[in-house]
Amino acid sequence: MPEYDDDWDVPEDRDDPENEEDIVEDEDIPEDEDVPDEEDILEEEIPDEESTLDEENIPDEGNTLDEEDTPAGDKKKKLTWKTVLLALVVFAIVGSLVQVVARGGFGGALNTTGSGGGGAPKKEHHSRQEQQIRPPKQPKTIRLGNQRVPQASGPIIVINPGLVTPGGSAAVEGGGFDKKATVDILLKARKSDTKGRAIGSVRSDKFGSIYARFTMPDNAGNRPATLVAQQRGSSKTAEAKVITGGAVGTAKINKMVGRPGDVVTVTARGFRPGEPIDVFWGRTTGIPVTTLHTDSSGGVGQAAIKVGVAPTGSSTLVLVGKRSKTTATAPFQMLAMYPSMKSKPYALKAGQRITLSANKFAPGERVLVYINSTGGLPAFTAQANGMGQIRDVAFNVPFGLKGRQTLMAIGDQSRAVVRSGFTVLPYTPSAEPSAFGGRAGTTLSFYVAGFAPGETVTAYAGSGSKAQRKIGTFQVDSRGKAAAVGSYKITPADESGVSFQLIGQKSGGVARASINMSQGRGD
Repeated sequence: MPEYDDDWDVPEDRDDPENEEDIVEDEDIPEDEDVPDEEDILEEEIPDEESTLDEENIPDEGNTLDEEDTPAGDKKKKLTWKTVLLALVVFAIVGSLVQVVARGGFGGALNTTGSGGGGAPKKEHHSRQEQQIRPPKQPKTIRLGNQRVPQASGPIIVINPGLVTPGGSAAVEGGGFDKKATVDILLKARKSDTKGRAIGSVRSDKFGSIYARFTMPDNAGNRPATLVAQQRGSSKTAEAKVITGGAVGTAKINKMVGRPGDVVTVTARGFRPGEPIDVFWGRTTGIPVTTLHTDSSGGVGQAAIKVGVAPTGSSTLVLVGKRSKTTATAPFQMLAMYPSMKSKPYALKAGQRITLSANKFAPGERVLVYINSTGGLPAFTAQANGMGQIRDVAFNVPFGLKGRQTLMAIGDQSRAVVRSGFTVLPYTPSAEPSAFGGRAGTTLSFYVAGFAPGETVTAYAGSGSKAQRKIGTFQVDSRGKAAAVGSYKITPADESGVSFQLIGQKSGGVARASINMSQGRGD
């Protein structure tokens, strides 16, 4: 038990002779008087919580005993440890009230931002609802066939399924972000918007890939929206279009799980009377699986249809009225379809041929292949066979691609997605002059190798952008080689040495050479 100092108002130096006369010593206490133990004091004399706050127990300032009215033997007891304890309780209560008022009043949120006031948490809540969207970097593009594709790999996302009704659920999958980074998922009503509504966030894995499910807000409207995946503290941003339906009807399926080819029964309501309805699985474009017709009440009852090709896992049956554009959806669990894809060779140079193979897509579906971005048209398409396989689809790597590239293949009907990649190696050509020295008037030529097949090479003499001068152009053969090309006559100014650069116009490869000349000296 801690000892309480009853004489808190007595001078601290109790051994001072001047204060000895005011101190009641232990020997003055009568022997027959029982001194209560500390435990008894705590049990018997500590007032309960209600009596502690009783007004009659709080000493009135005007009733405080003056020193001259208090007997000498009672000086010690005018402020007891109970009074000190009571004062501490009162101070604690008052302090708590002051803190509550200072932090925004009763019922206000606690501000942990350090700025004080009760308004900061509201701003924080508002920022979660709407965030500034950093415009994605517009990458340089190169042409592959009739389509332009980004020159460098960056963040890329895809929505599965492509159609999401207000209040519905979908998944976003992508890659190209930093590993273990926080990626905010935002939704903007128009592509030109600079702010988006925050609907969630996800942490990328060690490969920079993300996968998350999100719910389309109920008030998202019926116009196509744009989903944005934006890495915090970085300029890495990817976008994908989210298609929403028009007027909303209702649809039900008798079975919630199945695979392509199974037969299910569908009922629907909310369409126009006698209206044809296109039936899709997981999409609203392309050729419908079948077409139904509503009755005089605008409904469909007990219609048997086959399960079409749709996204693997959580998918959607979509009914679209041809005239009213009314859309009705029903959730459906599509059984496993996990495609895989590989490219070979893994690393190659621009202009060389790469081959793709994939399997486990939906039988006979068209597969869309994108390079570095899912925006716009695909780089090319391929048709899966009856077993859902793509065999040896080849294309030449376009010039302009450098470093790591991302391939993404998406089943046009199944929306099954698989990612792969390849690396574009740089060209490192070499050049040798026909002579390593000579006097003014000597003519040089070059022997080169390692350029892109059949490309044009430009030769320059001198170093630095201002000092360089073009000395000629020539074309290499199908192996990227050329012999005795690029004639150059040494000038008197070159006798102290000159360097050359030979640059391929398509590959961008640079070959360097130099000659160190001396005017022969006789001994």
